[in-house]
Formats: sequence, structure tokens, C-alpha cells
Amino acid sequence: MLKNFIKKNLTISSLIFLSLIVVINNFYRFFLHNSSYQFDPWLSNYQGGFVRRGIPGEFFYKLYQLLDINPAIITLVFVSLLYFLFYFYFFKILSQIKLNRLIIFLIFSPLSFYFPVLNSKASGHKEIIFLFFLACFSYYLPKINNKKVSLFLILLIIIISGLSYEILLLYVPYLLIPYIYFTNFKKINELIIYLLIIGLVTLIMILLNFYFKGNENLVLEICESIKSFSNTNCFNVGKIADLKLSIEEHTMQKGNWNYGAESLYSSYFKIYFTGFFLGFFPLIYLLLKYKLSETKIKFLNLPATLVLFSPILFLFPIFYMGADWGRYLYIAYSSSLIVALFLIKNNILNQKNEIIFVNKFISKPIFAIIIFFYCLGWTVPICCEKKF
Repeated sequence: MLKNFIKKNLTISSLIFLSLIVVINNFYRFFLHNSSYQFDPWLSNYQGGFVRRGIPGEFFYKLYQLLDINPAIITLVFVSLLYFLFYFYFFKILSQIKLNRLIIFLIFSPLSFYFPVLNSKASGHKEIIFLFFLACFSYYLPKINNKKVSLFLILLIIIISGLSYEILLLYVPYLLIPYIYFTNFKKINELIIYLLIIGLVTLIMILLNFYFKGNENLVLEICESIKSFSNTNCFNVGKIADLKLSIEEHTMQKGNWNYGAESLYSSYFKIYFTGFFLGFFPLIYLLLKYKLSETKIKFLNLPATLVLFSPILFLFPIFYMGADWGRYLYIAYSSSLIVALFLIKNNILNQKNEIIFVNKFISKPIFAIIIFFYCLGWTVPICCEKKF
């Protein structure tokens, strides 16, 4: 089925695959230069003690001790493989859907696959762990079709993602939408129990990350353990160095970041609010044309727009504390895209109105030009810019 889909939709498949090649190439460049923000964070480990964001690097470090293989090379192979598998499962989901122009428009939002292409510094960050898990979970959920096994997988994803990069815990609601609507719980009490378990584990992971947030001694030990493989300025610059900052210092660092006479925040509100509406426009338009199937639990029978956009409400803390607003929007949109395609694939999200304007009043060449300029003509910046 996947092979036939690629043949039938060769142009679209080629464009998506091209983005994969560019992203992996970007990460390879970061590997060559030991980038302190894009590559070295993967090497953060537990050699100084348990600390947030350390589990991938600890895994790589143990492999290094066991096999005597450069952990940087292990990281390069591991992250490249994660990207490949993410794209693979995305294609597996997409291949089971009948494409129309609106879905193509959805796929090629500037906050989707070409975001890390046009923002090369957005390539190779730890959100690929969550995006891979979400795509993989969405693909296998119908095959599992067992709420307890699915619950176990969700908890496993929460633990691994949370120990890899704490902000991923705020994206957990994107896992819940496929789980709740596909499982189709019959009793509200049962649903509440399952959600409480998920909420409790997520809260425990948040508290663990807060308590073991890091300090100067831990950062020194981490940098010492990987000094042969990382940036020489590991202790002072980059994501590993940031482990010694408190939440207040993170927030103040961004709030006091000035560009001439203009602060970072005033520019951010102009850029990212506009970028949100333009980037999410395909999803908004799609959800106006589609509706969710009714469930046995009445209060879940909500408008599709409300359901797909509700997870964004949980993201406000990271927008307050962090500066990579473009990346946060990219993760949210990519997650929304996977969830929307899952719901369409499983006939949970169904078309309610004919898409007359896109299908009948725009010719193929004009549509191709629109996609080209919409996707490649501009981008939402990853961080710390005053303009698109």
C-alpha cells in the first residue's frame, strides 16, 4: 500500500522525502561542528548524578563504555534513525487516506515538514522523540485495540519523553486525543480513572524535572565526561550549560534580551501570533469542513476545532519560560497534523461540507504555485528574531 501511495503521489512524496534529507544533512553538520545547541544536548548524561534531559545521553554513554564507540557517532545514527522512522510512520498513516487539496495544504504548512528546512537550527532537537512516538502510537493504536495496553504505552512515552526533554510533557494531550476517541470509552468513570493515572504520572515527571533541574557541579561533571566529544565551551554555552539555570533565570534571560531599543517580547508577539494564525490556517480551515463522530460519552461530542486546539492551552508555561517559540509552534502543529490524519484515517473525523473553493475554483497550476510560495516563500523564525 505504501509503495503504491508513493507512486501515485510521487511529487508530494518526493517533497516530503526531500525535507528528510535536508534535516538529516543539517544534523550531520551540527555533528561535525559539535553544535552546543543542536547536537551536544543529546550527550547530556547522568555522570554527575540524575538530572533532567539526561536519559538519551546516558544511554549513549553506556554504549560507549560497553562498545568503545564514539557517543557522538552513536547520537548521529540514533537521531537520523528517529527521523527516518518518524517519516516512515507518517507515510504509513498518510497512505491510508484519500488525499485531497485541503490535506495537501495541511501537510505543507510552513510549520510542518519544511520548518526545520528553512530554519536549519530547528533540525535535530529532542522533540523528534515525541513526534516519532506520536506517529508510531497513532499507527499501531488500531492494531492494539486494547485500552490497558495502550495506556501502558502512553505512560512509557511520557516517561521516556519527560526524561529526555521536560517540555515534551506539556504535549501529552496530543497522545490523549487518539486514545480517547479511538477507544471510545462507554463510561465516564472509566475514562476519568485512566486520565487520572496519565495525569498523575505526568505530574510526577514534571516534579522530577523540577527537583533534579541541575546545578553547576552537575554541568561540570557532564562536560568533563564528554569533553572529547563535545564543544569545548560546554560549561558556559549551550543547552547543557543551561542546566545550571533556575526557572527564574531562564525567564529573566529572555525578558532582558534586548535588540536595540526593542525588547524580545514586543517583537515576539508580532511575529508569533501572526505566524500561529498563518501556519495553523490549513488546520483551522480543515476542521471547519470536518466533524468528529459522536461518542457514547456525551461531553466528548465537541466541535473538532475545539478538540484539536485544546492541547495548545497546556503550552503557555513554555512560551513564558522559553525563547524558542517557533519550535514550540512547530511541535504543536506537527502533533496536530499527525492526530488529524489519524482521526481521518479511522473515520473519526469526517468531511461534512464539500470543499468547493479549493477543489473547483483553483486550477492545478495555481494551487501548485500557492503551495510553493506558502510553504517556501516565508517561515516563522525559530528564536530571537524581530521579523519573518
